[in-house]
Amino acid sequence: MDFNLDLVYAELADLHPIARFASHSALDLDRIEVFSPASRPRPGTLFIADICTCMQQKHDIAHFGSFVVLGYDADANHLSLEGLNAIFVPATEGLPSPHELLGRLLEYRMRLDGWAEGILAAMARDAPLQEVFDVAATMFSNPIMLSDGALYFVLTAGTIPEGFHDRLWTPAIETGMCPSELYAEAWAACSGNAFGRRDAYLVPNAMDDGRTYLVRNLVCGDAYHGCFELVDVNAPFTPADLALADRFGDMLNMILPRKTYPQIAEASLGPLRDLLAGSAVRPRALECGLAELGWKVDDSYFVACFSGADEEDEAQSAQTLRRISRRYPLARFYREGASHLMIARNDDYPLSVMHDRHARCDAAPDTEPRFLAGFSSLFMDFSLVRTAADQAAFAYRHADKGAYAGRFGISRTCFYDDCWFEDAAERLALDDGVHQLLDRSIVELALFDARDGADYVPTALAYLEHGCSAVRTAEALFIHRNTLAYRLKRIKAISGIDLEDLAEKGFDPLRIHLSLRLLSKTGTTPSPFPSSDADRK
Repeated sequence: MDFNLDLVYAELADLHPIARFASHSALDLDRIEVFSPASRPRPGTLFIADICTCMQQKHDIAHFGSFVVLGYDADANHLSLEGLNAIFVPATEGLPSPHELLGRLLEYRMRLDGWAEGILAAMARDAPLQEVFDVAATMFSNPIMLSDGALYFVLTAGTIPEGFHDRLWTPAIETGMCPSELYAEAWAACSGNAFGRRDAYLVPNAMDDGRTYLVRNLVCGDAYHGCFELVDVNAPFTPADLALADRFGDMLNMILPRKTYPQIAEASLGPLRDLLAGSAVRPRALECGLAELGWKVDDSYFVACFSGADEEDEAQSAQTLRRISRRYPLARFYREGASHLMIARNDDYPLSVMHDRHARCDAAPDTEPRFLAGFSSLFMDFSLVRTAADQAAFAYRHADKGAYAGRFGISRTCFYDDCWFEDAAERLALDDGVHQLLDRSIVELALFDARDGADYVPTALAYLEHGCSAVRTAEALFIHRNTLAYRLKRIKAISGIDLEDLAEKGFDPLRIHLSLRLLSKTGTTPSPFPSSDADRK
């Protein structure tokens, strides 16, 4: 690993060196040599010389490269060394000779090489990110914290003192989310491009508590993948820490295109956007992200996929989004391909109200729709938002099909709950439709319903969907419990299925429920099953 004068200066701290060079984090040295009359100028070389050897030179040695000068006397007149890019080591008892110092610096460079190789080896074998940072922390006196692109806490490494409390770090570690408002304010006060800088930088006294933070962004191309930072709880920062942080950041940037570590592989746009993109999001990070929106993890929600009838024009697409976002200000919107996704809580915009409004087909039959939309089912788990989006996209593709579409004004819509069996048939490759999934007894019940209009299929479905509770089912159907009891007896007599004792009689509740849903959604009269081999021919 290459090095620079800042790293050498930190290594020689016990000799109380004097810096006569400009600090920077670039590692511009790759060779160490004891200076002699035979030495020649060479960029990237660190020369070690005693003060007498330097003073005896008849020509200017400033252009040779960088120097470590031993035996410097601040009171002496060393005008010939003015302008030398060097570290001056004062003359003290126990001062090493140039060759002794050469051995020490070569050993230090071997430690740097081992550190860099350890990090690269861990990344090459796809070791856990925690292990990579544990190796990196061995060269720093202060602890490291990693945050992803949305400023969600990922991990810490290094030594954190007992009883440690910090206004930035402690909330991040405890909640899984960095206090982004505090970060933005503190970082922006230090740099006008705090989250776009590609070099390590210091944020002094960020929280008015005297602490300084060292920050290194992880930026690949134009994408911000997060940052790691150190806080000076164990030792003050030195320019060497900036150089090492930049080197470590460069190594992390090399693996970002490989997407080995999902925490920093993609530029995060927030937990919902990450979930829609198929990326994993930690539960605590999702909870914090939803809290920023005023939502809770147990809120019921749905996803709508929409666009204009002809969205080839980008301006028209933007106009469509503006109109819908103004109408549903509490929802969140995301672009996906040529269409848009809307995520909305059921408490804000009840899905059942939308369904009922569009099911009325309140539009002139010959009116051409100018807006298409598909709606998912209701979900209670935001980690399944990608599944909800897939449902909405499926319904969106069926919005033009009259069998399932609803109309309201210039809109044509489709709800997944109305066409889900088409999705099931498509996924299961049922060439003959979903009738292969029907239970014979439920078909007989549906045929009886079709003849007599007795509503036994809706009654059976409601009974199962309300947990086989007579009270809740009667309330949902707006009938008396005695009426429900009579219907259940008739269902048993017609189909042979005792809904009040399914397990005892050996019926398959899943298949019965599926059959009831299929027959209640299709709105068609099923064909009787063939009763013999002769009928099947």
